[in-house]
Amino acid sequence: MTHGFGTPSVAVATTPTVISTFFSHLFASRKRKSQSKQSLKSGGPGGGPENQLSYEEGLKVIRRFLGFASHHGVEEVQSFTAMWVPTPHWVRRETVTIPDTNIRAAEDILARHLSTYGPEGESGGGLKLVGGGKWWRIRGRTLEGEWIEMQKDYIKRKATTSRRSSSQSTSEVTAQTSTNNGTDYWRYLPKRAGTAGSGSIKDNAGKDVLEERVILYIHGGAFFFSSLETHRYQVQRHARKAGARAFSPAYRLAPQYPFPCGLLDSLASYLYLIDPPPGTHDPILPTNIIMMGDSAGGGMVISLLVLIREMGLPMPAGASLISPWVDLTHSMPSIGGWNGGDFIPSSGFHYKPSCAWPPLTGSGITVAMPDGSEQHFDEQIQMYCPNNLLTHPLVSPVNQGSLGGLCPLLIVGGGGELLRDEIMYIAHKAASPTQYPPGSLTLSQYPDQARLVNKYKPTKVHLQIYEGCCHVVPTLSWTRSSKYMYRAAANFNIWAFTAAQKAVQRKLHHEKSHHSLKHPSRQNSTTPSSSSVPPSGTTSTTGSRAGSTIDLTQPIIGSTAASAANKEEIDLADLESEASSDSDDSASTSTHADGAEGDKGPVKGVVTVSGSEPLLGSSNIVSERVSTHGKIRAFEPIDQIPALDPKLREEIGQVHGGGAIQKWLNKRAEWDEKYSKDLKKWREVKRKDRELARQNGYLTRDLQGETPPLCSLAGVYDLKLAKDIGRSVDEPTGKQSGVVGMWMKMGAKADKEHAGGDNLGEIKSNVEEQIRRESVSAGSGAGAGVPTGSQRGLVSEPVPIPPSNTKTDTIPEHEATESEGNR
Repeated sequence: MTHGFGTPSVAVATTPTVISTFFSHLFASRKRKSQSKQSLKSGGPGGGPENQLSYEEGLKVIRRFLGFASHHGVEEVQSFTAMWVPTPHWVRRETVTIPDTNIRAAEDILARHLSTYGPEGESGGGLKLVGGGKWWRIRGRTLEGEWIEMQKDYIKRKATTSRRSSSQSTSEVTAQTSTNNGTDYWRYLPKRAGTAGSGSIKDNAGKDVLEERVILYIHGGAFFFSSLETHRYQVQRHARKAGARAFSPAYRLAPQYPFPCGLLDSLASYLYLIDPPPGTHDPILPTNIIMMGDSAGGGMVISLLVLIREMGLPMPAGASLISPWVDLTHSMPSIGGWNGGDFIPSSGFHYKPSCAWPPLTGSGITVAMPDGSEQHFDEQIQMYCPNNLLTHPLVSPVNQGSLGGLCPLLIVGGGGELLRDEIMYIAHKAASPTQYPPGSLTLSQYPDQARLVNKYKPTKVHLQIYEGCCHVVPTLSWTRSSKYMYRAAANFNIWAFTAAQKAVQRKLHHEKSHHSLKHPSRQNSTTPSSSSVPPSGTTSTTGSRAGSTIDLTQPIIGSTAASAANKEEIDLADLESEASSDSDDSASTSTHADGAEGDKGPVKGVVTVSGSEPLLGSSNIVSERVSTHGKIRAFEPIDQIPALDPKLREEIGQVHGGGAIQKWLNKRAEWDEKYSKDLKKWREVKRKDRELARQNGYLTRDLQGETPPLCSLAGVYDLKLAKDIGRSVDEPTGKQSGVVGMWMKMGAKADKEHAGGDNLGEIKSNVEEQIRRESVSAGSGAGAGVPTGSQRGLVSEPVPIPPSNTKTDTIPEHEATESEGNR
């Protein structure tokens, strides 16, 4: 790492901020408390999140860090946020390599989907928009991902799996038919016998599950920084609270690997879960998967769901999106407004010129200015893609023709964050596809989107905006506001897992469907695409009857399954993290009243984990605001939401000359002047290299006819220069990050409290004892396949050695810092 950017320098830069914030907060605390009490007494939301010292300090520290980082090269920021962070003993981390077979399959699927975009989309010319179909397949390191779960959950799951392994093999449909992708994603559906019985795996509510619960988590970081290391403390809590394990891919980062590289890696990771090669792991039923993502990762999840929908792939059970970044054109009003409640720089991300950034000028766009003139912008604005792709519907999902036909979505964001308008807009666009179509200019750029506007049914959406909060509040995991957001995600995830299980059970138990399974047909679309939808066929077991269908390409959760999930009795295991609360939580543990008649559901009270959701009936969206104290109130009418103003329709998803780009241009001009020597030096190096690259087929010497983006590693000719550019994303330093480690300690207290033991041996012993007690209380003994007192080796044996393509990471206990309201 370049000298001057590391744990010591970051600590020196941020410590004064902590001290000054402490004293300013102390002097204003009495006034703030008085105002908060008056607000609560009158039925208001109470004070803002900044009333909590740890929140205000955390917000300002991140803001200071980003300011400090802007005076360094982007690759220094990438290296710093990729540094190793120790994993506590109560968390199991297993690193795996995504097999080439899944990557190749994802490449084929993505290439066919990309070809449909733009003016030449009907003839398959959409790949020209992204510069070709080969450069984005180049990678400087293997694609890895990591499994994350609580150690006690892993031990319990392995014990349960070992008891069921013999019966599991007989409870799967093993048809050998294949789709046009060469893969049969439907062969893993269990038969009726696999859905119930005394030997079944139980979920945290004490109910039978088909397989397991898996969260596919795509981390954020504006597409160009952060890593699995920086996000593990958030992922492990989401997994724990949902009774699941999580899988997170280390997708390639921009600007070295711009769009569509990250999307490809995310798709390959999903295929790895549902259709792994032999010898890796058992395939996971798509309806047992919840997708999650924050910021850029949340936007990527939406694009991934659209790709899944359009290519006829199996749809996951649901998706939870935290502050999703879905408009890279920055066309919404809030992005250019007051920025005092957020840490995102309103002028965009700017860094000292280096070998990786900024790129040469080119691939620009012409923008209409407020005075009626036109101006051409050649300087690349966002790290993720060239300017001419900012409006691409997979880059800015606000420009999608339709976001209908997706699995149920939970979308949460902060009321003080700059992205709040696009977050609210994307939620309503998904729930009411025909009311929020792309503008005419977007449709002229992407005429292929017009056919989608009326094609899909509305998506069920639960929208929550947390008043006064910043971008991705769970980043500040120890704060009161983040606690409620974690609870909201856990509640939705548990509900979606349960509802999807109910839906599959219901279909398999049906007289006409549990004998016979048919490949999907696009039931909620008007004209299936022959290029993307698997051909019809029948998958049967012996003695089956044809004619019934389980279509996994469609959202599996219907009103019946949703209602059934809402009537589930929640188990204490799902509520364990709710054991202690702030004093203001005592008002309510009830749930929404918006559900179907007879459903249990919390009234507009306090956010908690109940395992029920109000996504039922004729309404496709439930919109709520949540106070700092977790109190829920209904959203204002649509005509009072600025982001939904019909007058904005033509401007959404397009770069405006009078919008946020002016702030970006002013800051860029300041940085160009400040670092003019560095800029001139690197521009000359890159200019000469690009000329050679064009003549000789770019990095791999075989990309003739393609135009890799100017910022991409694939577009470089000189191999030494390419190595320098890619080192920060392709060659992890292996150094330990003290700053991120301390941050993780602060956010991990709640997980440690539910560790199940002070060391791994104690955790194993406690889990074994728990299984033994359950066996005794059930009165079943060995006859029901549950361990008895004589079967002491079941969970006390050493953890099995993983396959050769996996790595596990368990280290001595990582002490957590005491902090307020972190459950």
